[in-house]
Amino acid sequence: MAVEQAQSIDLSEILNASHENKWVAIAPDYSRILAAADTLGKLMHSVKDNDAIYHRVLPRDVSFAPYA
Repeated sequence: MAVEQAQSIDLSEILNASHENKWVAIAPDYSRILAAADTLGKLMHSVKDNDAIYHRVLPRDVSFAPYA
């Protein structure tokens, strides 16, 4: 049985320090940032692309480890 690997996306090419601690809407092809906002609600209200990918950008000095 073959298992598919998830594709790794490098967001460092489109994210910068101005996006830290904000919500961003990313184009479906991961080529650019469509918008950024302090809250998810504000971001969703301003983005018209239904296929946008919403992502919270953590500060660079913070690491994240999911808890299961």
